[in-house]
Amino acid sequence: MKYAFYPGCTLKSAAGYEDSIKTVMEALNLIIPETKDWNCCGASIYFGLDELLALTLPARVMAIAEEMEVEKIVTPCNACYATLRKVRAILVSNESLKGKVNQALAYEDKKYSGHIKVAHLIDYFLDPEIKECWKQGIKVPLSSLRVAPYFGCQYSRPQVENEDHPENPKALDHFLEALGATVVNFTAKTCCCGAAQMVPHENACIPLVKKILIDARKEAAQVVAAICPLCQLNLEAHQKKLNMEKLPIVYFTQLLGLAMGLDTKKLGLDKLLIPFSLTA
Repeated sequence: MKYAFYPGCTLKSAAGYEDSIKTVMEALNLIIPETKDWNCCGASIYFGLDELLALTLPARVMAIAEEMEVEKIVTPCNACYATLRKVRAILVSNESLKGKVNQALAYEDKKYSGHIKVAHLIDYFLDPEIKECWKQGIKVPLSSLRVAPYFGCQYSRPQVENEDHPENPKALDHFLEALGATVVNFTAKTCCCGAAQMVPHENACIPLVKKILIDARKEAAQVVAAICPLCQLNLEAHQKKLNMEKLPIVYFTQLLGLAMGLDTKKLGLDKLLIPFSLTA
């Protein structure tokens, strides 16, 4: 299957996420061409400001991917993933809106047809061929590690064309189990961390983070695995305001790199606010 990679706006500032993605992909000789001249997807909040522009921004990204003649566009960000999927679901079922969006895209000689699908990076790594590739590269199984799989609230939204369970998704669980880790019974796996609302409404969002961390600690998790830049930031950066023992929050790609025996610095583990290593 052919994929195009859409990084989204937050990847560059994520603590080692991009480093770990590139390091793992290079080690596995995997290549996903990046969508050229991509723009911000607007995230879900933009729909409250200007519906047509909120539809056009993600449609432009997907139109670029369509020009690349791929079957799926892949993103490592939950907000991007949910937004692109939402827009695709709306436009493939509403020819009138799609026509208005394409009128806007015509200024750049672009057109969105809706024939490609949207995938999250975790789902890319669970593609049978890709999974077989990295499973063969595992040198240090994470057999001594108890991990809480944190999806965040946007991974399973909207439910349209989502093969995973909306309230109890298992993709990350299966990924971590394949690394040899013990996946804890993490009931807060899809609870909201506050997302971007953490900035204007911190007092309301801090309790959300606390709830997630308490649930992970209750199950004796040694680390939380995240699949989204904003989720990782919220769970990690705001622990200093909670009177709790610090719990490392790492990206699933960093755990894959560790299982493959790759250099911790190249995986960006030194960029985490709360240190983590397999020997700690």
